[in-house]
Amino acid sequence: MLMKNCSVVILLSVAIFLLSSCAPRFLQIRRAELLYKEGQILLSKGKGKEAMLKFEKSLSLAREAGFKAGMAHNLNEMAIIHTARGEYAEARELLAEAVEIYKEFNMEPEVSKSLNNVAVTYVKERDFKEAVSRYEELLTWDGKTDNRLGMGITLYNMGVIYENHLGEREEAQKRYSEALKIFKKLGNEKYIKAVEKNMVID
Repeated sequence: MLMKNCSVVILLSVAIFLLSSCAPRFLQIRRAELLYKEGQILLSKGKGKEAMLKFEKSLSLAREAGFKAGMAHNLNEMAIIHTARGEYAEARELLAEAVEIYKEFNMEPEVSKSLNNVAVTYVKERDFKEAVSRYEELLTWDGKTDNRLGMGITLYNMGVIYENHLGEREEAQKRYSEALKIFKKLGNEKYIKAVEKNMVID
């Protein structure tokens, strides 16, 4: 009887230990999520410096807790701030890590957004050839994941770069035409009108 009681005590002790060890991680994740949301609010108000501090704290907690999705979200937001500051290499380093995590967890829309953000860093840096290359990578990804709207927007962005920055009018029209076909199939009037403004009508 004594041995049975001891077994119960041991099992209860183990259960309490497991619960107590899980509690800090749960609290870390909740705190990380709260800081992330606070950072987003600050960023929407144009307070990049304050937002960055929130994202950095959230990222630190997410790393400690092994909360990978939270890590990737913070990395993406921090990269946006670095891009706005003209710190493109720093932004791309963070985005590379975010993309790896998003792919690991099959978060396809987030991969698409992050790849687009990488392309944007090259546009901002005025490295338009590399920007086109990155948009090609994004186009391939969106094709694999059947993100038709994303493909159309990327093709349109590529058309703008070819026309306005690389002086390749024929290539630009090709991209606009491909984008227009997608938008018409989707019935997206907003994007149809945007593309048609740039199209050469014979």
